[in-house]
Amino acid sequence: MLKFLLLLIPFFLSACTFLPGTQVEVQDNASVYTGSWFSMQVPAIWTTNTGVLLGNPKMGSLELALISPEVRYGFSNNLIIIRDTLNGIITSARYAELNAAQTKWNYLEYVRIKNDPILYSDSDESRVIVFEAKYNPSTPKLKFIQTTKVCGTSVYMIHFAIALDKSPDAYIALAKTFACN
Repeated sequence: MLKFLLLLIPFFLSACTFLPGTQVEVQDNASVYTGSWFSMQVPAIWTTNTGVLLGNPKMGSLELALISPEVRYGFSNNLIIIRDTLNGIITSARYAELNAAQTKWNYLEYVRIKNDPILYSDSDESRVIVFEAKYNPSTPKLKFIQTTKVCGTSVYMIHFAIALDKSPDAYIALAKTFACN
């Protein structure tokens, strides 16, 4: 049984290229992504994740999934943006706080690093949460950056997953450029 599991690990790692890794391609190389509902600066060399392992989110719809071309240890840094419909009036900051409170239950070894305000170009304030965690016992610990932005009756969750040795600052700067269309 153990031998069988050890054979599956390389297959799993090679198939999971949508998960975070390490590289330095963010700070000076951003381009503007413009979708139907929003625009945002993203790393210029990241590409659309068309991986079949991404799946559908538990709630809402996947609006954007980008991955870094550099793969280390079977993983690439990534960005996921999910849109959901609101059932009532809520601020971006309050939604971010509620999301952060529930997020920790979806990971193993969750350690919060930052919980800071983030100001978007339209003067809307939210919260940006940076934490280190593991998806499950067989994946490495990663660094995650999450924030939310309310646009009318929709809310967007902006989620970066990066390697532990990466500073979140450049990714937070990109998240600040999120704008509703």
